[in-house]
Amino acid sequence: MKSFAIAVFALAATAAFAGPYDQPYAIIATEKSPSADPHLRAVILNRIDDETVISGGYGIYANYTTVAPGPHKVTIDLPRRKGFHTATQNTFDLETRPCVRYIVAAELKTVTTQEWTPIVRREERIGECEAKFKIAAGAK
Repeated sequence: MKSFAIAVFALAATAAFAGPYDQPYAIIATEKSPSADPHLRAVILNRIDDETVISGGYGIYANYTTVAPGPHKVTIDLPRRKGFHTATQNTFDLETRPCVRYIVAAELKTVTTQEWTPIVRREERIGECEAKFKIAAGAK
């Protein structure tokens, strides 16, 4: 009986320490580098599904978070810029697929107003995730 209890406890402890990279995942990220297009602006990830995003940047990405594949509500901030004294915020729906990185940005309606739309600037395959979980490229 004791060995059964120990086995159950060990199994539960292993499940409790499972991280975001132990199953197929998606990444939502922003970029540090400015765009050549004056209507595209870098943003800050604020919340995913009403949970605050706390992350550092790596490589060319300013901030990012790992999420499970599926529908998410993404809140991003457009930092204040020259001539405007307040930052603005927008929330949009994003359906993520396994092993895909989504780079989000803001698309300004004009450079002279604060009106903007959140966009997915591009999608990138995550080869390491595809290999680890044996997911075909571009799988839905």
